[in-house]
Amino acid sequence: MACNVVAGRLVPPGGIIYEGEHWLVSHQVSPVLLRGFLIIKTRRHCEHLADLTDAEAAEFGPILRDVSRALSDVVSPAKVYSCSFGEQVTHIHFYVIPRYPDLPASGLKTLDEIMRFKQHQCSDDEAAHIAAQVKARLKR
Repeated sequence: MACNVVAGRLVPPGGIIYEGEHWLVSHQVSPVLLRGFLIIKTRRHCEHLADLTDAEAAEFGPILRDVSRALSDVVSPAKVYSCSFGEQVTHIHFYVIPRYPDLPASGLKTLDEIMRFKQHQCSDDEAAHIAAQVKARLKR
């Protein structure tokens, strides 16, 4: 999916939130498991963190910080997690995941609850609205 988003063959809800020299940010694509579940992915196909170029690595930190800050402003989570896991998509990607106050204060339990119970699932329209708000804050 990440390669399809980068190539423009798949448009996530709200489109691309951030487009840098080496990275793109978008909302998770359907089905949207969580309001504000953002994904940061490299523009070039890269499968491993160790394969990032110096330029990609240097651009990543500020993007992660700025996206986390903007997402916090938009959805007011109790915490924002960031992680990279899963091999279903071989394109390296990092999740930026808001933990809402009614979710467990444990990363693994939060992920389990998001995946199994889908209590914070939202429509593509809601995801697009959040994406637009995050994008607006990043442009400030």
